[in-house]
Amino acid sequence: MSDLANKTKVKLERLLRMESGIVLDFTNATFADFVQTSVDIDIYGAGYDGSKATRLRQLWQREGNDIVVKLALELLEHAEMVRQMDDQQQTDGERKLEEACIEELRSLSVEPEVSTSDLAFLEKDFGKLDMTRVHIPTTFQDVTKQRIDEIERCKKAEAPLAMIFLCGSTIEGLLLAVAEKNIQKFNQASSAPKSDVGKPKQLREWTLNNLINTAHELGMVNKDVVKHAHAVRDFRNYIHPRQQVREDFTPRMVTAEIAYKVLQATIADLSD
Repeated sequence: MSDLANKTKVKLERLLRMESGIVLDFTNATFADFVQTSVDIDIYGAGYDGSKATRLRQLWQREGNDIVVKLALELLEHAEMVRQMDDQQQTDGERKLEEACIEELRSLSVEPEVSTSDLAFLEKDFGKLDMTRVHIPTTFQDVTKQRIDEIERCKKAEAPLAMIFLCGSTIEGLLLAVAEKNIQKFNQASSAPKSDVGKPKQLREWTLNNLINTAHELGMVNKDVVKHAHAVRDFRNYIHPRQQVREDFTPRMVTAEIAYKVLQATIADLSD
């Protein structure tokens, strides 16, 4: 259960336009996809019912601070995008309300401790990584080798943000290349993301989280990759300084090292 204060809930209700049971401009399908992509929760699954707004309130009650804060901040970012698309401007009152809400959300964020599971994962040795055993084009194998060399240089220089970007984008590229070679299997998987009409989305629309979950369902990557994907899953968000400021994200070397281990585990699994 989160520590979301009533005053913060009231602000979120106003900013996310929840008064009539809706949440911003979302349909049921797009809201489900947004929440799944953001915090990996099926908000139309067991334990949730009612309107979109009701389901979001239930999530505030059921989940911890980390999930509630992350989703709320991403919903506020989406609200801003909707305003820009509609060519609307915030009033001074709305802007102050949003700033106060973000400050209250950030006060709930705590520096996550490195779990025992993460520490054990960091100790794993995946042996010599052989890109020739991953069934993707040779040119892609060469680029991946170059990226691994660059990641090693970032590690020595203690540049965690660059490491996380490189690891996340490389994992996404590897899994996307594998998905393109096995497109029928990926599209038929139960974890494949669906469009509003219920058909699998085009691969270019899949998130890293979608690719990891589906590859795991198909037995291509093991549960270690899924379990520790938090270190790389949101790398795209932090490419934009505004989002990094909004979420008050400060990269740490230990997070970057977990991300690198996820990349190594992905390569090792795809080599089998």
